[in-house]
Amino acid sequence: MTAPSPEITTFWREFVDAQASLQAQPLRERVESANVLIERHLSGLALEMSGGDSDAVVDLIVTAHGSIDNFPLLMEVVAAAPALQNYRLRAFRERTSQPDFPIGMEGFELSTSEVLVACGQDDGQAALEIRFGREIPSDYQDHARNMAFIMLDHVLGEYDFAVKVGAVDFVEDASDPLAPWVPLSQFVPVFDRYWVDTLGRTSDFPAGEHDWSGMTLSFGGQDDEDGSGDEAEDKAIVMVNRSANSVAMRADLAYALTLDLAVGNRDQLAAVQDLQDQAATLLALPQLGIMAYTLTRAGRRKAVYYVGDKQLAMQTLAPLLLRDEAESLELTFVFDPAWSGYFEFAVHCP
Repeated sequence: MTAPSPEITTFWREFVDAQASLQAQPLRERVESANVLIERHLSGLALEMSGGDSDAVVDLIVTAHGSIDNFPLLMEVVAAAPALQNYRLRAFRERTSQPDFPIGMEGFELSTSEVLVACGQDDGQAALEIRFGREIPSDYQDHARNMAFIMLDHVLGEYDFAVKVGAVDFVEDASDPLAPWVPLSQFVPVFDRYWVDTLGRTSDFPAGEHDWSGMTLSFGGQDDEDGSGDEAEDKAIVMVNRSANSVAMRADLAYALTLDLAVGNRDQLAAVQDLQDQAATLLALPQLGIMAYTLTRAGRRKAVYYVGDKQLAMQTLAPLLLRDEAESLELTFVFDPAWSGYFEFAVHCP
């Protein structure tokens, strides 16, 4: 991993220095004191603790409260953590072990058993439709919906809810009449089965030859000077790795790495394709990443791979990127845990 930022280093140094004083406090006060430290240096993150006042070791959870924009920072903070004598460090708020629970808000109480969920598909993500299994007073409708979102975060876990779930709609009837309604308290196994059996996300790297599909996109031509519209239409050729779907949205494959190279003629195209295919092999053999799709347009070919460790991916590909055919390389990393770049094409590719 790359060296942590000064802010991360300073936070952990101050946290370690404060461990003795933190340990002397009741757990609730300890959480408050720890959050004063993290808020001083790392905006958008918070700390939660799980355990008892007298426990020698408690769980220390770093959370971004579901904000995907802050997930990269959260993961860097956890990766840079020193050994902690009194804490088991965890990234993201995990799924609750007791999904049947109530919560209250301003005099109104709602239980997960009273929140009914139907699961569908939203491009690459899961879509959820929600209705309530009891009458909700009109002046508590907004409260009930806010409480349902809080419950979903605790039942599915912070990462899965933020990344794997797309649209969440409150409805009277499911859009798919065959979709079963399940109490949120019993929803986790239903969600996990849907993720694997229906969406095909086994989390296993595909073996053997991968299944690729292609399509041509037209972006519309421009009229030439006499308005005849004869100028060549702007087209792109997209090739999508269908086999990559099995590992889509894995937490350790959250970065989209793009190798964008010039392909001015047929020979350049062949050389670039060979380089990008070799990059795919180098990443796939140790399961560091997978080539998800390619896009050829306007004299350039982009190959997009999903990887987890940016530095390790670059070390692995370094020999290739020093070759002559990589002279025109434009390289980018984008945090894309929901694989939105991939599914932009995958859901439309025949």
